[in-house]
Amino acid sequence: MAAETEAAALEPLTTAEMESTMAGIKRMLKIGAAFAAVGYLLVGFALFVEITAFHPLLEEYFATHTGWSLAGGGADRAGETALNSQLATIHSFPSVLLWLKLGGVAHVLVGIFVALAAIVRTLALMPHRLAYEMADE
Repeated sequence: MAAETEAAALEPLTTAEMESTMAGIKRMLKIGAAFAAVGYLLVGFALFVEITAFHPLLEEYFATHTGWSLAGGGADRAGETALNSQLATIHSFPSVLLWLKLGGVAHVLVGIFVALAAIVRTLALMPHRLAYEMADE
């Protein structure tokens, strides 16, 4: 029972090892920030495209072709080339928007994960730094 309550012996790291670890942590934080920035840019671009291109296209379609749904189809629509081209353009947008949004969210999550891993490495380094500071006194 006494062995369970004893503190584990901690070999302090050298100054060079701590500095090397701190450099790695800084690199991890930069990588995480880069991933998060790319993710926010992708999501922002998706929202920009959606607001400036997709929504006006939908509004124009519903204002011009009041008798048709977005699903399309039917034999009586065969001669409506403007309707068909508008529907083809509308139906091509969601896949691009979905890719941009999901890619952006994935990049943001990877950035958060890398930043959290850097925080865990920093917390694991704290006992060594404390031992180094206590040894100087």
